[in-house]
Amino acid sequence: MPKGLAVAAVLLAAALVAGSCSSEESSGPKPPRAFCDAAANYDDRVSRNAKIDEQIRLVQRMVDTAPAKIKADTQTFVDALRRVETDPSVKDNAKVKRAVENVNRYAAQGCGFYQQPGGGI
Repeated sequence: MPKGLAVAAVLLAAALVAGSCSSEESSGPKPPRAFCDAAANYDDRVSRNAKIDEQIRLVQRMVDTAPAKIKADTQTFVDALRRVETDPSVKDNAKVKRAVENVNRYAAQGCGFYQQPGGGI
């Protein structure tokens, strides 16, 4: 696995764990459908081992459709993906990790990712 892809996968894995473990309900309005579609597409392609250049394009679509509430974090996410191959410190940067977690949590909660059928408890 190429180094950049491995790092991007680590960033995503940490964020998905954070998003899927949260039991909080989404606060505020639901994200735009275009953002949810872009986030779902990213999640799908990464699970199929998308290369870093494809991941960058997919996250850029999330940036382009992100509401103001999550726009800055989404931009930080895509900027980190662009830098990861030349700057390995990105993978350990607390600001980057927090931004990726925020984006994935927002998508998971707002777009209904990881919801259990039947309404849960």
